[in-house]
Order: sequence, then structure tokens, then C-alpha cells
Amino acid sequence: MRQHPFLIGCGLLFLCALLYLWGLGAVPFYTKGEPREATVVWEIYTHGDWILPLRNGHIIPSKPPLFHWLGTIVSFAWGDLTEWTIRLPSALLALTGIALTYGTGVALWSVEAGLMAALIVATSFEWNRAATTARVDMTLTVFMVAAFLHFLFLYRRWQVRWHDALLFYVLLGLATLAKGPVGAILPGLTVVVFLVVQRDLAFLRQLHLVMGGIVVAVIAGAWYGLALWEGGWDFFVKQVLKENVLRFFNTRVGGAGHEHPFYYFVPNLFLGMAPWSLFFPPLAVFLYQRRHHWAKEGLLYFVVWTATVFIFYSLASGKRSVYILPLYPAVALLLAAWWEELRSGHATVPPMLLRLIHASGYISFLLLAVVIAAVLAQFLGYDPLSLIRSWLHPKDQSNLPLFTDIVPAHPWAFLLWGIATGAAAVLLVAGLRRSYWGWVFTALATFTCSLSLLVSIVFQPTVATERTYRPFMERVVARIGNAPLFFYLTFDNGALYYAKRRVPFYDASLVPQDTPYFLLMRKSEWEKIAPQVDGTFQLVDVSEGTGPKDRHQLVLVAAPSGAFLSPEAAQPTQEEAEEDTL
Repeated sequence: MRQHPFLIGCGLLFLCALLYLWGLGAVPFYTKGEPREATVVWEIYTHGDWILPLRNGHIIPSKPPLFHWLGTIVSFAWGDLTEWTIRLPSALLALTGIALTYGTGVALWSVEAGLMAALIVATSFEWNRAATTARVDMTLTVFMVAAFLHFLFLYRRWQVRWHDALLFYVLLGLATLAKGPVGAILPGLTVVVFLVVQRDLAFLRQLHLVMGGIVVAVIAGAWYGLALWEGGWDFFVKQVLKENVLRFFNTRVGGAGHEHPFYYFVPNLFLGMAPWSLFFPPLAVFLYQRRHHWAKEGLLYFVVWTATVFIFYSLASGKRSVYILPLYPAVALLLAAWWEELRSGHATVPPMLLRLIHASGYISFLLLAVVIAAVLAQFLGYDPLSLIRSWLHPKDQSNLPLFTDIVPAHPWAFLLWGIATGAAAVLLVAGLRRSYWGWVFTALATFTCSLSLLVSIVFQPTVATERTYRPFMERVVARIGNAPLFFYLTFDNGALYYAKRRVPFYDASLVPQDTPYFLLMRKSEWEKIAPQVDGTFQLVDVSEGTGPKDRHQLVLVAAPSGAFLSPEAAQPTQEEAEEDTL
């Protein structure tokens, strides 16, 4: 049967676009990170501060501006600044990364291998989450992945002309503009490690390193120089020291945050790529058995890529699960290459390895069965999540009430998902019993795609409704018009974004003496001061949402002209204002 790689790739991208774009702008900002980046886009869009847009007019942004530039360009093209326009760059870049993964699998092995690798990446939880959120991580990831893959094909050519290598350095420069020097350091480190393993460091001469250094310096260094000129020492401390040096070596110094033990990424990679990660053990056995043929079969570079990224971030003190996203395509390509050999029957599978593969498959079936049983129990009025309540972190326990009533509230969505998942479970067992590995892959792809749609259509809107400040802030904007507005002993990026204006911290010297004004504060703070102000300050509105951490309702308080709060009501420091970014 004749294959059409281009048409199959178009179908793949259409499916992934459905996963990522469906409801992309329908969910309001409710997490910590998204509105933080959105306020930077707002500053560029509204005030034209393209070099160093200061959040709220005075807070230095945490990351370089490439993602924010893209969000601003999309917003200008669309004619408005919305959740959809700010998130769209992440979704489009995620589709680009999937296309690159697919094309690499096709070029190295087969259309089937490319399709498998692309679907594994596309339906992995961590990739899916980064693709649908307004964060800089997908921007960094895709430019790094493009650089990783471009070098691979440069190396396979053997003779590299300067204009062939130029794109590699352009990609490194853009990756640096996405999140900092790691965008260039990590691909460069991977290249060196790979050439050392290949005993071919002489190949570095073909990469035109001097020219490449100039290109990266022009693309990324020009912005850093201009930003340093504008932001001075504060910019250097924030974006160079805290976000790079201190975050890598010791997060306790300077408060960079995200400190975790060295093994942090082991469970996070497993969870981030589930259920595909259930097949890591047989993949590891397969790779060990073929270790002397890695280079010949095109596997060595992906092993080095995976190991380098994983070890690099494991050595860093600051860690987040999304940091290792750049290794997902490499792992997916390794899985796909192995799975394609398994499916086509080109490789002899030892009995021990075959038993391990079946064990992974049946564990996958057990996972599907548990999920289906949990949903069915919800339909019948039971609370299966109570079984795991005591094992969860207190913060996660507070999230459980959101999910106990979610199934009865969306019966048709869960019914359709249940039909798809049930069919996938049946196909999975049939594939395992007959050793039809294509069936096994199709079953898992069906489950992950349907689950991704369910999360975007049902779960995210449910959580967002409980957490977002958007409805409250829309009422605030309509109520106060152009009257002065201040944050009082609190700060929230979501409230700031939906205010559609800069909101200074409360300071008696800034409060107009002849004009009424308004305060945004936590409900708990208002309850403390209300008995002390003798009715001078009036409660106007209370938010339905409880914020990113599900801790605080916000209130709007009206103050008459000439009324001031006590001097001890000092504004938060920048570190306190940045608390939500950690």
C-alpha cells in the first residue's frame, strides 16, 4: 500500500490542532504563571515597551521577551488582546515541534515511526499542558528541539557549509531570547557530549564556531545589552543572577525557588509521559541489548540528547517538571523506533523482553480500567477520590471537592469519553493477546487523545470557574471607571491583567486628597480592618474566585476623598509581589 507522508502529516497536525485549539481562549487565566506573562504582553501591546516591558510599570519581568513579542504580534494581527491571542503562540509552536518530530521519524525510519513519535509527544501530559498555556516554556522547547534536530541532520551530511550551520545558531539565539542562556548552553552541551562519544570532536571545526558565536551574540546579546541599558543593576540581578546562576546552583540564595532533590525528574518524567512511560522498562532493555548498534541504527544521538538534558536539569537546584520538556521528542523517537521494529517484526524479541512488554501493556489496561471505574463510581454517587485523600498534599486535598461533582455535571462529555476509552481498552487487550503492537499503540493513542479533550473541555473550565478573578475584575472595571485603584497588602497578576490598567500599591503619598478611590485587598485583610475604620471605607464587591492557590477571595473597597489608612499599611516589597512567580 502506497503511503503519503505529507497527507498523513497534515492529518496528524489537524488532530493535534483540535486537541490544542479547542477552547483555547474560553478558559480565563486562573493559575499563577499565565497572567504573569500576560501582563508583560499587555505592557507591550498597550505602551509599546518592546525592550524591557515592566509589569505594572515597575516590576522587571522574569524572562526574556520572545514569547511576549509573539503574543503581542498575534494580538495586533487579531485586533484585540485576549486569552486566545496570548496562548496561541504556545499552541502553534507545539504543533511545529510535533511536525519536526514527525518529519524526523519519517526521514530516519518510516512514516509509521514518525507518526508514532509525534502522537506520543502530542498526547503527553506535560507537552499538552505547555501547548495550551501562556508560558514561555513551549517557546524555549521548540527552538531548542529545532536546534537539536538541525544539528543531527548537519552531522549526517558530514560536509557542512557555513550557510547550512547558520540556521543552527539562529535557533540557539532565538532559544536564548525565549528563556535565557540555557537555550544555547544545553543544545551546545549535547552536541559536545555526542561528538565526544563519537570520538569526533574534529567535526566542531565544520560548525563555524566563530561565525556562530557572532550570530548568537547579535540575536540574543543585542537584546540583553539594550535591556541592561534600560534596567541597569536591577535587571542584571533579576534576569541574569536569580533566573539563571542562582536558580541552577543554590536557590536558597536570592530566593529563586523551585528547589527539589536530584531525583525529582524521575517520577515527573514518568507522570509527564504516562501512559507511554509504562513502556520505559522494555525500551530500556531493548536499548541495552542493542547498545553496540546505537550509532548504526540512528539511536545514539537521541540517547545522548535525553541523558544530557535529564542530567543537566537534575544537577540544577531549581527544578520544575516542565524544564525537561525538550527531551520529550527524543524519548518519543526512541519509543517509536523500538515500537516500529516490534510492529513490523523485523527484530527478534527474546521471551523475557516479550513478557516485560506484555506486563507494561496490561498495566496500561489496568490504568484505563481504574479510570473508567472511578468515573462510573461518580455516576453512581460514590466518591472514589476519598480513597486517596490521605495520601495527597494538603493543597491537593483542597482540590478534590472540585472533582467530586464534575461527572454528574457533564454526563454527555463523560459518556462519549467512556465509550472511546472502553473501546481503547478492548483494542488494547486484543492487541496484547495477539501481539498486534499497532493495535496496542492505537488503543493508547485513542485513550490519551480523548483524555486530553476531556481535560480541556471539562476539567480546566471547572477549575478556572472556581479560581479566576475575571468576573470580579470585570465588575470592578465597570464599577470604578477611571477612579484611582490600589492594591492593598496584596498583589495578584490575574487581577492586574483583568484590570486592564496599571494598579499601584497603596501608598498614602499617592492617594488623591480630593477624589474618592478604591482598594483591592484580600477578604481576610478587610475583615481585620473593617471594625477599625468606622464605616469610612465601604465594601463594594467580593470575588467568587479564590485565586491560583485557592486561598483568598479579593474584595473591592471604596474610600471617600481624604480618607487614609494607617501608616503600617505599607506596600509589599518586590519580593512579596513576586511571590506568585515562584
